[in-house]
Amino acid sequence: MIRPLALALLAACGLAQAQPAPTRVEASGDAIVFDGRIDPPSAARFVELARDPAIKRVVITSFGGLVGPALDMADAIRDRQLDVEVPKACWSSCANYVFPAGAGKRLGHARAIGWHGNMTHVLWLAQTGREKWDEPLMAQARDLARREAIFYRRVGVDGYVAWFAKIPPYDVESFYALRAADMARFGITGVTVADAAKDDPDAPDIVEVDWQRLAVERPAVTIGP
Repeated sequence: MIRPLALALLAACGLAQAQPAPTRVEASGDAIVFDGRIDPPSAARFVELARDPAIKRVVITSFGGLVGPALDMADAIRDRQLDVEVPKACWSSCANYVFPAGAGKRLGHARAIGWHGNMTHVLWLAQTGREKWDEPLMAQARDLARREAIFYRRVGVDGYVAWFAKIPPYDVESFYALRAADMARFGITGVTVADAAKDDPDAPDIVEVDWQRLAVERPAVTIGP
């Protein structure tokens, strides 16, 4: 099992074994096509292409990557008010930051978005004693959590969307997905699903949100100094 903080810091809550091939980042008409892992080179190329005023949307397939580069991409998407289209999969840091940043959001199927924790979740694990890491790693986690919190405030999204199902009463072991209506309650609005009947056996299962319990039992997390 991959330890959560190492996963978050080194792979942005991403799949370490996913997408070993080089990431494809290229302009195609009015879109940036992004296919692969989010890392410094791929994110830098994305941000460069996003400066072109002819770009109106992002078509992305990604199982995750690094938190900082993913936030760089998300900031560029937000600043340009680009739409985000996910034909197959947008998991981990893609789901945490890139997808919520979109002005409009279109999914190829209902379970295309997969969450399994973010940096605030990492801090919660440490503060509750479920995990323990040395101070240099925790300092990095706090820095990323601060930037994460700023991003969520700017886009009007409740970052709890990325980790609530990892804790009781859900305790999802791997990734989870949500219905568009539940995404909207977390602030991820403008979501449409191209083919609600389409199914992918490898996609995350959809979590049934208990909203009443969610409000009552929500844990407090301190980012710290």
